[in-house]
Amino acid sequence: MSTATDHNKDPYGLDREHPRVVIACRVMKTQIDGLLSQDDPIEVHYLDQNLHRTPEKMRHMIEEKIAEVAEYAAHIVLGYGLCSNGVVGTRADRQEICIPRVHDCIALMLGSRQAYHDAFNARAGTYYLTAGWVAEEKDPLGTLEKEYVPKMGREDAEWGLREELKHYTHIVLIGSKGDDMARLRKRARENADFLGMKYEEVVGSDVYFRKLLFGPYEPADFVCLPPGEPIPQKPFLQG
Repeated sequence: MSTATDHNKDPYGLDREHPRVVIACRVMKTQIDGLLSQDDPIEVHYLDQNLHRTPEKMRHMIEEKIAEVAEYAAHIVLGYGLCSNGVVGTRADRQEICIPRVHDCIALMLGSRQAYHDAFNARAGTYYLTAGWVAEEKDPLGTLEKEYVPKMGREDAEWGLREELKHYTHIVLIGSKGDDMARLRKRARENADFLGMKYEEVVGSDVYFRKLLFGPYEPADFVCLPPGEPIPQKPFLQG
């Protein structure tokens, strides 16, 4: 947890009237909220997870939230990755803006970019589930029932889901402190059984989330832009 001493070292001059504002996908709410205390001069705003399905709308929604906090925010951090280029072009006109240098939230959940790369290189065909994805019913079974079946009927919906995920071989549940693992495990296994995939669990890490909230915002882990400069794609594609 951060301390007053940590805040005194912060280069952004954070305080109650001029907090760091974090704008994040709601799928990260459990991890982020679990690290914050009432003394932290950090304000968090969560946006709808469904923006992942419409990345072309993501920049506009984030910038609307940035405009809402522009008068008082000392620093802005995004709880997003590249997200199918959804953040490309996003900018803050008055503050520096920082964003994790990752493609999606899995690297955040695992604790580092390196952990994600290692896992991907070891086995590319892994579909990850987290507490946030299950809570939002964005796991494969949730997507099937809430989105696909109403649009195309069950037979076509099940075929479409299996076709969409045919290159995946494993479902891996990323657990974190405070999760109801029995409930999550049950749901994750149901997904794996339905799709004929192998099931595994890994323990997540809060290291990247701590950096997202409290810094440091080092170039290896974050893309930081001065006021008015839009987020580019290139840094996310570099090793």
